[in-house]
Amino acid sequence: MNITGVITGDIVASRKLPGKSRERLYSDLRKFLATLKTKGLLTAYEMFRGDSIQCIVKNKEQSLRAALMIRAWLKSYAVRTSAAKKKQVRNKKTGVVMPLIGKQDIRLSIGIGGVDFVKKNSLAHSDGEAFHLSGIGLDSLKTTTGKIILETADTTFNEAIEPSMLLLDAVLQKWTSNQAEIILFKLKNYKEEQIAREIGISQSAVNQRTKTSQWSAIEKLLSWFEKTIKAW
Repeated sequence: MNITGVITGDIVASRKLPGKSRERLYSDLRKFLATLKTKGLLTAYEMFRGDSIQCIVKNKEQSLRAALMIRAWLKSYAVRTSAAKKKQVRNKKTGVVMPLIGKQDIRLSIGIGGVDFVKKNSLAHSDGEAFHLSGIGLDSLKTTTGKIILETADTTFNEAIEPSMLLLDAVLQKWTSNQAEIILFKLKNYKEEQIAREIGISQSAVNQRTKTSQWSAIEKLLSWFEKTIKAW
């Protein structure tokens, strides 16, 4: 059976955004997911009910990286709420203008397991262990303050990684939009000098944000996770 990763998520409190801002957010998120597919990180993605997503990761070991990229993008996202505020754009590639009203975030559930079949034109009609694990995980998040969870069919592995995932979530929930923006570039393997040029700040500022976002610890967790899952 083919083992893969499925990510299911929903944007937190998106309905509180003004209609036009919400429409723009959904459109931009769809474009971002399309870039992840183009770059070979995802094999398929779908948005439904406006604020909900489901993605199939191309390589199972990249499941956590893909989820972190989606969350970093969302937490660093900003909406153009008026023509006057368009002048505040700092990076045309990311579309960062200003923080959303409130605390933008997304719940993400990663399920790693077998997939029985995939309907690429409708992931909602696909089935398999990875889909079940991802869906159940997202339902469990809705009853807690957590925003990210990872479940596999291996209960021993789940118990081993749960403390790390809880600590990771605690760090991610404290990210500012500026920190999330830096981490998104780090997840794409950009160097500090490249990031500095992209967003128009000094390299020392990039370095400071990298440290305060706890990238060093996140990078080690990602490395361990990817080596472990790749061996499955």
